[in-house]
Amino acid sequence: MASEYEPPALREAAVTDQEIARAERRAAQARERAAHAGLSAARSFEESARQHDRVARVQDQTIRQGASHDEIHRESAARHREAAIDDRKLAELKRKESEADLAGD
Repeated sequence: MASEYEPPALREAAVTDQEIARAERRAAQARERAAHAGLSAARSFEESARQHDRVARVQDQTIRQGASHDEIHRESAARHREAAIDDRKLAELKRKESEADLAGD
């Protein structure tokens, strides 16, 4: 009695050198796109840090102008400065990681 399973012909199952090269090329392109996306993310974090700094300066100006609830404005300014520091750290990490990925290609 013959079994129902028939292995594929050898040439159908084998992966060609051309297919391997194409897969490697596509993987390298995907890594490069990911690294560029990482650099874009780093720029976004840097912009976020600049915006946090801007808001902190506005809060400081509001205090200097004698607005009420100055403690709330001070706390807000401090939180925005901390967020700016965090964003800059994240930007630096993402930039280094992405630049290393690009250099590895």
